[in-house]
Amino acid sequence: GTRFLILFPGRTGSSWLVDGLSRHPRVRAEGEILVGRAADAQRSELERLYGGRPTRFAVGFKTKLKDVADLDALRSCIHERGLTVLRMRRRDLLRLAISRINARRLHAATGRWNRRSSDRPESGADVAVDELVDALVACRDDVARLDDFIASAGVVPCEIEYADILNQPAEVLARVQDALGVEHRRLVSSVAKNTSQELSAAVGNIETLRRELAGGEWSSVFDVDPISERGSSNAD
Repeated sequence: GTRFLILFPGRTGSSWLVDGLSRHPRVRAEGEILVGRAADAQRSELERLYGGRPTRFAVGFKTKLKDVADLDALRSCIHERGLTVLRMRRRDLLRLAISRINARRLHAATGRWNRRSSDRPESGADVAVDELVDALVACRDDVARLDDFIASAGVVPCEIEYADILNQPAEVLARVQDALGVEHRRLVSSVAKNTSQELSAAVGNIETLRRELAGGEWSSVFDVDPISERGSSNAD
């Protein structure tokens, strides 16, 4: 049984992935089990999940780094337990930031951070310039922090691109099953996308925001292909 860890900066498809994996009979995928816990309690959770005798189940959970009280303990756990690290990526910083803003609105309306098929999407309202800039800065910093942590841990993660989830969900789930060493099953997640890929549908005043931020630090984030989520500012 493979022990795995899903690392993500938020709004990159982690809930979709965990929901889909949880439908596999040989995968035990837990959510954000570290949230709100002190360092000692988090270490106990890691021992609960990864300790004990090996089984035929792939076992793991997901976390944002901001919820980890002791990063050194997590690094040690990765190596001592031989964790397979799955890293969620989203290269389109603008859509990542807008998704965070709309997720807060969804949570205010439904109490959930992720939309189910029965929920009305919370997407399309106007966004203030300052609110967007704050979200862009937070997203940039969270992505950079995750990059630094993975580099310091010395692991080569299984990379999961958000654009691939949008365009090839079945292939993504098949590749993750390969990484976890479990037999392939046809998995379907019930987590639905909340924010439209079309910027004009995602934000009511997108052209105003584009003009306000033109020529500055964030001007390039508006020029990204919505299908591949790549642009000149997102090059490797």
